[in-house]
Amino acid sequence: MKLYRILLVAMLFVFSNPSFALAIDEWEYKTIVRTLKATPGCKDKDKAIKQASGYRLKKYSKLACNTMTQGWGLDRIENKGEAVCEACEDDDDEEVAEEDKKYSCYLKDVVIRCKTVVKGW
Repeated sequence: MKLYRILLVAMLFVFSNPSFALAIDEWEYKTIVRTLKATPGCKDKDKAIKQASGYRLKKYSKLACNTMTQGWGLDRIENKGEAVCEACEDDDDEEVAEEDKKYSCYLKDVVIRCKTVVKGW
């Protein structure tokens, strides 16, 4: 009786979808274009651009792929897009020198390639 249970569990494992998906090397790709989230706070323009195109680019590109549907992940970033910087609202009211202005930057039109395992048998 125990042997039949062990065989049943083994057969269920062999033919279950997650274990089958690990054995397949067929991927489905999709290219999306997104505008990524702006940097927090106000910084010098160079620092804000560097922060937007550094770690935040990879982080929010992964999130963009994950929000499509379950199972999608980041394959690669094909184009980093263009950095758009906006002056902080506090600096608009006052007369501030151009060198002293603070900015918040984001990346516009980032081209991201996402991938998932092909569904089905």
